[in-house]
Amino acid sequence: MNAPATMMRAVALTAFGGPQHLAMVELPVPAPASGEVLIRVHTVAANRQDTFTMVGRAQARHPVPLPHVLGIDPAGVVVAAGTEVDGLAVGDRVVVKPSIACGLCATCLAGEDEACPAAVNVGVHRQGGMAEYVAVPAKNAFLIPDALDFAEATAIAHSFPVALQMIRDRAGLRAGETVLVTSAAGAIGSASVQIAKLLGARVVAAAGGEDRLAYVRTLGPDALVDYRANPSFGPAVRAAATAGIDLYVESAGDPAIWREALSTLARSGRAVVCGSHAGGAVELDLNWLFRMRVSILGASGSSVRVMGEVLDLAAAGRLKPNIHAVLPLERAREAFGILLARDNRGKIVLEVTPSDAR
Repeated sequence: MNAPATMMRAVALTAFGGPQHLAMVELPVPAPASGEVLIRVHTVAANRQDTFTMVGRAQARHPVPLPHVLGIDPAGVVVAAGTEVDGLAVGDRVVVKPSIACGLCATCLAGEDEACPAAVNVGVHRQGGMAEYVAVPAKNAFLIPDALDFAEATAIAHSFPVALQMIRDRAGLRAGETVLVTSAAGAIGSASVQIAKLLGARVVAAAGGEDRLAYVRTLGPDALVDYRANPSFGPAVRAAATAGIDLYVESAGDPAIWREALSTLARSGRAVVCGSHAGGAVELDLNWLFRMRVSILGASGSSVRVMGEVLDLAAAGRLKPNIHAVLPLERAREAFGILLARDNRGKIVLEVTPSDAR
């Protein structure tokens, strides 16, 4: 394994605002600290989390200096390690879990590291993977199963663990229940459809437009609803789930979609929420809430345990990575343009190290 260079190419945010402030720059290769590994990045995805970072929204608690390297889910090869690293070796293929828990607080010590209040994120609070090299804690670098390539590992690393954590562990989905997934063509939504089916649920998937529904149909839901054609889609959901929805999975936070979807919940139903990029400020009728005995749950992140589970499930072919396109790193602005226009069906993966250079 060749030693890393001293300088590297990176796509960095040079000012807050949007993709127009992304630029290809030369930066020093990071040195792995104690407990960290240095990874030569092969792939990384364009994610909604990156768009929050672009406008400064994600860094209010932990500001970082510019230029800042985005990229929360890099996959690549370990090329160096700091001291006190066990279980990984130079040459290992790894993918990064974005959220870094502190490991010391009461929440982490209770085995709930996905809820660590002191967690920081790769590509948000520290430099990310849209670069030739990235340094991350070794505990956040997971071996990639042989059955997965780098692009597939990147496509799995964020959305699928978050979906499994919130649906099964946070919301307690049981086999035989009926689930409504809105934004079902998005990264979290499409992962949620697959995971709910894997857990034995009946799934009603809702998305906007026939083109997006055509993609969602390939994921195996039991019923489809188009809320672009029918903004008042509550009755259509209730027609597909006459006993009501047991669990509503919400990953975007659109107020109009929230209102219609919430109306479909069965008595003692649950809604679990993990995103707000479509708005986030929604209405809630408290009289309806307590009369229906509904539970509304927040969820974010995933545990180390769940990350490992998801990689194993993908390697066994039980979960399918969703990849819309693989583009070279130089086309990062284009990737975010596709993402912000909602023109993607699955992850937009950026290839940092071309195949012929590996």
